[in-house]
Amino acid sequence: MAVSVAELRRRGYSDDDIRLAQTVQDANRRAGAPARTLAEVLAGQAARPRTSAPVEDLTARQLRRRGSYGQAALLADQAALAEKDPDRAEKARYHASGLKALAERPVQLEFDFFGGGNVSLGHQYIDAVQARLMATKATPAERNAALATLLLITRHLGWQDYNCTKTAADLAEMQGADKGDMARTLALLEQTGAISRVKRGRTKIITVTPEGAFRGDVNRHAEAVNRYKGEVVPLRPVPAE
Repeated sequence: MAVSVAELRRRGYSDDDIRLAQTVQDANRRAGAPARTLAEVLAGQAARPRTSAPVEDLTARQLRRRGSYGQAALLADQAALAEKDPDRAEKARYHASGLKALAERPVQLEFDFFGGGNVSLGHQYIDAVQARLMATKATPAERNAALATLLLITRHLGWQDYNCTKTAADLAEMQGADKGDMARTLALLEQTGAISRVKRGRTKIITVTPEGAFRGDVNRHAEAVNRYKGEVVPLRPVPAE
């Protein structure tokens, strides 16, 4: 039977002692340890045996659907409920949480976001390109074609590189566009500073500044930016704002 705070004061416990006992009681609840009354905490007594909630009863099929990590998480949770030591109960719940995270698989609807290296795009880069396109004399159709082409260029960036793996002819074929139209689209993108083209032999390599678009290990991003500044920036004129 729980003892009221007034009764605890009558027994000689100070308000500070009672507040400290309440803090301990809350910590025990958060850790999943067996609950103790304020009187038990103040007296330094262990929790009395109490009727606990029934352990979740799952069929073998339900357990299989949880997977190995899910079953391990369930066992760790149940062990935490039965644990009398608050520290051990807290550790058990911590590890159960990690096991639950391992058991959860990303749900794909139609497209696999995690299947392959994705390109990181900076919002400022896209905003700047769009604003500069709007400031040109290009028609809406030409601006839309430029943005669509820029999407394909960033899609086909090399790994940890700023070079597009597709040539102008490849991009034209992918979009079902005329090579002449593609040449004008790339010139418009270069005019706005969205891309740069570097001639290597008889081929013009399309490059994108890794400050705005980058595909690769983020820990190597600074290296790619420095390489771009050394190899590409000196070769191209600064676009007019």
